[in-house]
Amino acid sequence: MLEQLYSTGQLVIHHKKGTRKYYDLAERHIPKEILQAPDPLPDDLEHQKWRVLRRIGAIGLLWNRPSDAWLYIQNLSAANRSDIFRALQESGKIIPVTVEGITHTFYCHSQDLPLIETVKQSPSLKPRCELIAVLDCFMWDRKIIKALFGGYHFSWEIYTPAIKRKYGPYVLPLIYGGNFIGRVEPVRGSKNKALNVKNIWLEDGIKVTKKMQTAIDACLKRFAKFNDCNLIADYVI
Repeated sequence: MLEQLYSTGQLVIHHKKGTRKYYDLAERHIPKEILQAPDPLPDDLEHQKWRVLRRIGAIGLLWNRPSDAWLYIQNLSAANRSDIFRALQESGKIIPVTVEGITHTFYCHSQDLPLIETVKQSPSLKPRCELIAVLDCFMWDRKIIKALFGGYHFSWEIYTPAIKRKYGPYVLPLIYGGNFIGRVEPVRGSKNKALNVKNIWLEDGIKVTKKMQTAIDACLKRFAKFNDCNLIADYVI
């Protein structure tokens, strides 16, 4: 209920202690002239269109299908979602994108088209290795990830009973170049401030080259620095 009131703007997150959120009434922290300003969107449909457009932009590519990407968009049915996609396309705000081997059509912001063209014309882009946060907007629709990246399936197991976990409670997806190559379970040591890599699971068929290993090492060092860790404990792939 608190999250629902937060999503409708009646509450704000005042502060946090660890992972616990403390809410308060929005009217106590947001100026009246903002709270009482006229709604810039004339009706519920326009509000839904605005939110759908934002979700498409947040993920980059999105399809007109049931998805976790639509969470907290109130009263968004399959029928009016299709109407919204049609209206956004007719107004030129989104464009359809087809992917070889996938029957469903994707959509992206029309303003992202130059970026797509740049990537298509630059096959020699230097591959990067990154850890992806489990709640990153890129991961909102796991079915899209599975469809686009060769069947890569990711499940956040923090709420899965320990005996049923396949990997670990907080495992992060690992991406290299244009592919997900595996997942990593990093744990910050409480005493020595070291980043301990408990395990790295590579996808079937992934062979670690010297170049890939260097990129993974650099990625983990950046991650350690971001989490204020002094060193990385030894790990083996």
